[in-house]
Amino acid sequence: MSRHNKATQPFRPSPRYIGAMLVLLLAGALFWWAGQLAASALIPLVALLVHAIERRDQRAQALARRIADRQDVEKIEVPSGAWGALARAVNGLLHERLLEQRLREALPAPLPIEAVHSLLGGDLLTQGQSRQVAVLLVGAPVRAPAWDQGVRRSGLVAWQALAHAAHDIAQGYGALLQPCGDAVMLVFGAFDDRTSSEALREALGAAEQLQRAWQATFVGAGPLALALASGYALAAALPGLGFCVVGAPVEQAVGLQQLALRARRSGLMCSEESYRSLRREQAAGWQPTDLRVSIANRPPQMVYRWGDAP
Repeated sequence: MSRHNKATQPFRPSPRYIGAMLVLLLAGALFWWAGQLAASALIPLVALLVHAIERRDQRAQALARRIADRQDVEKIEVPSGAWGALARAVNGLLHERLLEQRLREALPAPLPIEAVHSLLGGDLLTQGQSRQVAVLLVGAPVRAPAWDQGVRRSGLVAWQALAHAAHDIAQGYGALLQPCGDAVMLVFGAFDDRTSSEALREALGAAEQLQRAWQATFVGAGPLALALASGYALAAALPGLGFCVVGAPVEQAVGLQQLALRARRSGLMCSEESYRSLRREQAAGWQPTDLRVSIANRPPQMVYRWGDAP
C-alpha cells in the first residue's frame, strides 16, 4: 500500500509543536535548577500529551484532505481502535465517490444551463412545447463489422472522440444532445424560442467545429457524415427517456444522412427548406446535388451540400 493510503502518515512537527516543546524543555530546566524535582518530572508526561495531540491533529487533517479531494478515490489502510472505525467510514465515502464517477461517465450528458432554466419553469417538463429547431445529425465514418464479439477497438475510440466533441459543442451552444442510432444528434433551439435562421446558423457553426475537431484528432480519416434539417418539433421530457425532441426535422435529418450514405456522399448535407433559410447570408457555401429527399409524403426536395466535399 502506498504511503499516501496509509492511515498513519510520517510525523512532521509543526512550528507550533516545536515551539511548545522548546517551552517545555526550558520549563523543565528551570524547575530542575530551582530544585522542583516533582514539577520537572511532570514535564516528560506533558510533552507526551502534546505529542499525542499533534499526532491526532495531523491524522485528522490528512483524513479531511482525503474527503475534500473529489478526485481521490483510493481507499486508506484501516488501523485498529477508534481510528480504524473512522478510516472505515472514510473508505465508505471514497467508495461512493468512485461509484458516482463511474456512473457519471456512463449516464447521458447533463443538460445545458438553458435547459435547466426551461425545465424549472415547468412547461417543458409537464406538457412539452413546439419549438422551431435545427437538427444536426453527425455520424463517424466507422462501421461495425459483423462480429459476435463486438466492434473493433478503433471504432469505439472514434465514437468516443465524436461523442466527447459533440458534448462540448452542445454545452457551448446550449443545444440538446441525444443518441440516434450509431450517430449523435444536436438540436438547436429546443429550450427557448428562436427563429429558424438563428437555430440553423448555430447548427452550421457547430458542424464546422465538429469537422475541425474530427480532422485534428483523426488525421487522414474519412470525413464526417452530417445532415442538417429544420422545422417545428416537440420538445418534452418523456418518462424513462429524459428530455427529447421528436418530429419532422429529426425524421428529415435521418433521411438525409441515410440518403447520403447510400449515395456515398460525405460532408454536410441539408434540405432545400433549410437552404432557403440560410441562403440570404451563406448561400455561397452551398452547392446543389442530384440527390432528392422526401419526408412525410411531401414532394421531393433538392439536397444541398456545404463546401466542396465529394
